[in-house]
Amino acid sequence: MAPVIEVTRDSLLARRSAILARLDLSESEFWAVNATRTLSSDEWEAKEELEEIEFLLGDVAS
Repeated sequence: MAPVIEVTRDSLLARRSAILARLDLSESEFWAVNATRTLSSDEWEAKEELEEIEFLLGDVAS
């Protein structure tokens, strides 16, 4: 059986902020970039992680 890892909402929000800060974009700016051009490899990895965070938070994907 795989171990269960508990993550707090606050840690997920902090991780999301750190990802966006690393890219120097706000959340809305990031999703606008995603919608208008091909993402770089760093941006693609960020997108994957941001979508995972949104799922865990129960947010609707942007």
